[in-house]
This record gives sequence, C-alpha cells and structure tokens, in this order.
Amino acid sequence: MHGQEASEPAGALRKLRGGLGRRSPFLWLVLTPLLTAPLSLALIDGFAEELDAGALGLPTTRMEANLQATLYYYDFWPTWLLLTIAGLPNLLVALWFLHRSGYVRVAAGAALVVAVLRTFVVLWVFFATSQTNVISHDGELLMRVALEAKGYLASVGDHSPGFAKMRMLLTLWLYGAYTWVASLALWPLWNLVMDRFLPHLKPPQKRKPGEPRAWGSFLERR
Repeated sequence: MHGQEASEPAGALRKLRGGLGRRSPFLWLVLTPLLTAPLSLALIDGFAEELDAGALGLPTTRMEANLQATLYYYDFWPTWLLLTIAGLPNLLVALWFLHRSGYVRVAAGAALVVAVLRTFVVLWVFFATSQTNVISHDGELLMRVALEAKGYLASVGDHSPGFAKMRMLLTLWLYGAYTWVASLALWPLWNLVMDRFLPHLKPPQKRKPGEPRAWGSFLERR
C-alpha cells in the first residue's frame, strides 16, 4: 500500500512531463492573454484606488496638443504590483524545464525569456514611454494617467476614473502585443531554428515516415 501511494506522485509527474512534451511552450504564451487580460482588468478595477489630487496639491488638468486633459493619480508600487501579478501566468512556461528532452528544455528557455520580457520589461517600458507616466511627489512615486477630451471621451463629458484605468490597461495591452506577436512567430518557426542551430536535439516523440517534425496541430504536437 505504501509503495502504491509513493508511486502516485511519480505517475502524476510522468503524465505532466508527457503532456508538456506534446505541447509547445510558445503555445502557452500565445494563449495566456486569454487569462492575463481579464485578470489585470479585475485587479486594476477592484484594487487600484485613485488618489485625491486636490488634497495632494496636484494639478487635475493640463493641455495636451491644444486639448485639455484630465489627470488621474494612483500609487505607483501597489498598481505596479497588481499589473505584475496579472502577468505571472506567463512564467508558467518554466514548467517545461521538467521535461527530460533537451529539445523541449531549450524551447522552454527561449519561451521563458519572452515571458520575462512580457511580465516585467514591457511594464517598465510602458511606464517610461506612454502617457501613463511616473512622477515623484513628496518623496512618493505616483502614476499619472492623462485623458484628453477628444473623440468618444469628448462626447461623454465628465468621464469617471474608470476611463483612466481602461486607458492605462489598453495601452499596456498594446505594448504587450509586440511580445505576443513574437510568441506567435516562434511557435511555428521554432523547429526551423532548432534544425539550423541544434540539429542534434530531437523532438520528444519519434516521427512516422513522412510526418513533419513539428508541433503541428493547434494544441498538440503530432
């Protein structure tokens, strides 16, 4: 009985390894926006609190290209933490390192680089270059979001802080789309890269005569 109980975790690990070998880690990165986007929306909408600009002595408007922009402020570090938590599912590609195949582990390493870029680096680039910028006020870091009164926002008049949160998220998702495109490109091209640079590493499953050596279908490698 004890031996049977001990074999259950080992059997589960073998099944996990086998499942990872039948699926590309880049596929996980292609699919994760289905999880990270709604998660970031839920976290920001539920927990990111707007600061009282008037009480802090901060301006509430400014001119942006001859248009008046309303300014919204949020604590930087709590908001950064929420956005980082939303991106953590990307890092689950590290599970592919559990596979015994060197072919799969090399793919996991490349996918993990993309996942780190998407989870951490894109976020800092977003803060450095977008209209959602970071300012220092009384020794504290604040996040400032500017909403210009144009287009749809002009038609609704006084817009709520919810617009500022959505503007911030939509811009961040646009930045993350570049790494998503990289994941989408690497998914079908990875086998060509391996054939060119590491031809001695073989896919985790043997090919049948005439079958392409690739993760060929949408969810499983044949």
